[in-house]
Amino acid sequence: MKLKRHNLIMGLIAAGWAYLPLHSVAQTTDTGAQGQIWTYERCVAHAVENSTEIRRNILATLQADESVGSAKDAWLPSVGFSTSHNFANYPSREEGAKNNLYNSSYGINAAWTVWEGNVRKHRLQSAKLLRQQQELTGEDLIKNLKLNILQAYLDILYAKEAVEIAQKTLEVSSSQTERARRLMESGRTSKVDFAQIESQNAQDIYNVEQSLANLSSARMNLKKLLMLGLNDSIETADITFPDTEVLTPLPSRQTVYDFAASWLPGFKSNELNKEIYANDIKIAKAGYMPSITLQGGVSTGYNNGGDGWGTQMRHGFNENVGVTLSVPIYDGNATNRAVAKAKLAALDYDITRDELYEDLSRTIENLYIEARNARAKYNAGITRLEATELTATLVDRQFELGLVNPLELLTAHNNLLNARLEQLQNKYMAILANKTINYYATTEVSLP
Repeated sequence: MKLKRHNLIMGLIAAGWAYLPLHSVAQTTDTGAQGQIWTYERCVAHAVENSTEIRRNILATLQADESVGSAKDAWLPSVGFSTSHNFANYPSREEGAKNNLYNSSYGINAAWTVWEGNVRKHRLQSAKLLRQQQELTGEDLIKNLKLNILQAYLDILYAKEAVEIAQKTLEVSSSQTERARRLMESGRTSKVDFAQIESQNAQDIYNVEQSLANLSSARMNLKKLLMLGLNDSIETADITFPDTEVLTPLPSRQTVYDFAASWLPGFKSNELNKEIYANDIKIAKAGYMPSITLQGGVSTGYNNGGDGWGTQMRHGFNENVGVTLSVPIYDGNATNRAVAKAKLAALDYDITRDELYEDLSRTIENLYIEARNARAKYNAGITRLEATELTATLVDRQFELGLVNPLELLTAHNNLLNARLEQLQNKYMAILANKTINYYATTEVSLP
């Protein structure tokens, strides 16, 4: 336990040092982050180290350690020192009589509860279980971080490819505009037709800027998860996903569901709740039990009406020891109510368990639906994209020969752009669903 606590404290100190630069992100730059490629694994490691939620969980775990220590300390006896001093005035008419009286007492007393219905035992068990729950809360935070970073990372990869598509589309559009200009200057096409094509070129220029803005926004979302500052730059690895990555076979839903239920922190935490509720019932029932307390002490005293202070302190010294047995007879139904409340609270275990299974079932089902739909769209999009590319190439040549009007050219141009973007979106939706399902099935996330 001491070793674990030491590791937690050192982790908190490290997290605290990691937090310091965040106060001055507008003035400083994390030079170590500049010019380096951020892999998915590096992103996760950095986020875990710098997450405020995880650092708060470390604090909560340290507090749970103190609660365990307090529960252990309940087994220790209590020892205290007490002294009292009194002064009294008694008016007297007799000459020479003392009118003032001073007395004092000194004592050291100790008490130890021998037995109280095993309340201390059950409270210690519950304190240890609550500490385990704090650790599971940290694991759940890391799980969510991994999934959030996975989505943010894939969003950046998607945005990068979208930029490439927009730039290639702009190259074609610029070439078409230049050809249309030459045709107009030679009198083979009208200024209206040229204006339409030039307008499309302007739209494609905007599309490039918009795709770059989307990429910047995706990077900003990842930087937010990584707790990076305003002046920190981030460049993700260039990853190419083959078709096999999109269409990789998935394990059965039942297999994923069963394995996920065996390792997800929420399920483990609820199982600990079951034990905590059982301890709460036992603690409440302890109100029916008698308690045994052992007391002991030493004391002495002095008053100014007798011998000297030293003599009285020595001769007045005494020791005492005793045992107290307390048997509850009637407490106004307080114990009955406490037991009933503890039993009702324990019913929350079944409700939470059913909710967890229902949520997991819905999550797994949705992931498989998304994966299936994205795969179907991706497969259909392969043929559609090939046909759209062929059509765009033919229409482009026909326009150069004067066989089609600008509207047909622009329609083919936009259809190709939309088909490429839609295919790209289906690709990354399928990959995200596949990776998430694989995480639930293996507890691992890997990007090539």
